[in-house]
Amino acid sequence: MKSLPPSNLKTRTAFLFPGSGSQYPGMGRELYRRVPAVRAALDALPPQSSHGLRDIMFYGPESKLFPPVDSPTPSLFFEATVALSLSVAAALRASGARPDCAAGRSVGEFAAFAFAGAVAPGFCFRAIREFSRLGQRNCLERPSVLLTVYGAGRSDLQKACAALARGGRVCELVNFYSRLNAGVAGMDAALAAPFRALLPKRARVKACREVGAFHTSLFADTASSVAGLAAAETFNRPSCGLYCASDARRAAAPSRLRSRFARAVDGPVLWEETLRAMLRDGVRTFVELAPGAMLTEFICDLPPGAEVLRTDTPENYAATLARLVKE
Repeated sequence: MKSLPPSNLKTRTAFLFPGSGSQYPGMGRELYRRVPAVRAALDALPPQSSHGLRDIMFYGPESKLFPPVDSPTPSLFFEATVALSLSVAAALRASGARPDCAAGRSVGEFAAFAFAGAVAPGFCFRAIREFSRLGQRNCLERPSVLLTVYGAGRSDLQKACAALARGGRVCELVNFYSRLNAGVAGMDAALAAPFRALLPKRARVKACREVGAFHTSLFADTASSVAGLAAAETFNRPSCGLYCASDARRAAAPSRLRSRFARAVDGPVLWEETLRAMLRDGVRTFVELAPGAMLTEFICDLPPGAEVLRTDTPENYAATLARLVKE
């Protein structure tokens, strides 16, 4: 962790909304029990959220969060993550914290849009549910996987993807973290073994728990359906700076925000590049919203004076709030 900035220095603050990979049964339960503002926000989820979402988040069963791909019930893990991160962000704001900007990794981008007022929270949940439903169907019709690769360079992954993405087959690099020397690739399920074989022997490969290669062109039909929902929705200028991780750029015009919204489904996740863009714009305080740590300081080389604050436990939440409202 980098040292804190001097107390008399005004720094820009960013709220970071997590995406897939952050979920676990029981997440948010202690925050709900011990932080009244978080409890109030979770009790006030919009009616467009799934029935019983909060209790499933707290108590499971895990099969509700991570059902098999052939389950008639869509997965709730995306929606649970958005619900918790939005509730924690709302609690911080209700208690006096005012971020200068926001960004979301993967489907956390939907939450960032809702927090910044670019879309209504209810629409955010509608879009997440549609994404989960259609994405699950998408995976049944054309099985696909996401693979996390450790110990292989960006060029290694790009070469492996290029070698396999022929004849209508899809193999695409979703993201890469230079400092961690790790990346994620999405592909047709049948390409998983050939992909592994093309990597350096030092590489370690782990299949992601998420069902399907979202953030690739394999999910273009699902993204098109989400874009159709967005076309009929009102988009607003955000109340704070809003960065889109699919292109690592800040956006404010409603027309541009509408065009970027569905890219959280089939676009790449340029998270390292988004963090660097915020650093260039003067952000020095990064607030990682629950449920999990997003490893900001391990993804980017943070400059002196930058800090990462977390909210995944009641103790971390209290310390973060005290830091943010400190005069």
